[in-house]
Amino acid sequence: MSVDGVRPKLADPFTEEPVRYSNVYCIEPTTAAPRLVIGPAENHVELLLSLAQLWREQLGVLYVLLVPRLGKREPGRYQSPGPLDFEQVAEFCRRFHEFFEGDGRHHLWIGSASGPGLLVYDQHDWIYAYGDLPAYMQLLKTRGFVEGEIRPPSPHAHSYNEFFDRSEDELMTYWQWKYFPLQDQDEY
Repeated sequence: MSVDGVRPKLADPFTEEPVRYSNVYCIEPTTAAPRLVIGPAENHVELLLSLAQLWREQLGVLYVLLVPRLGKREPGRYQSPGPLDFEQVAEFCRRFHEFFEGDGRHHLWIGSASGPGLLVYDQHDWIYAYGDLPAYMQLLKTRGFVEGEIRPPSPHAHSYNEFFDRSEDELMTYWQWKYFPLQDQDEY
């Protein structure tokens, strides 16, 4: 099934139905501090921006390209010039929101340039939130999110859609990105 004529990002490989979470979040321990894992039902990029706006600080963006489809660039981490203000980050995210939400070739990170805040929108349509968990949970609760379990279907597949190849090109020329190789934790 298609969403707006585009194949879904994360799909059950047998039915190609998009995975939809039900506005749920959970607290997950890590080796450092706990983080939130958030499964939005829709509007992932707008939620990501709402969380980032809580920081009121300069920001940085990291675009993690896992599967380049065009043969023009290497998989890797592409860091934005920075620091950036919220409006610059919001303009970028809104410009490419359909690409981020409709294709599984990447992750998108938004981080605070001066504090502990970090948001990772991954290819499973989850948002990992690090930093001020109580503030994040308050925002989520005001939007009707509930605490619960988040799991992708097993098995599942990621769609790398030809439809978005032009978006990959446009994104990669949006800023003068600084390239870094992928790290082991980038691919899972």
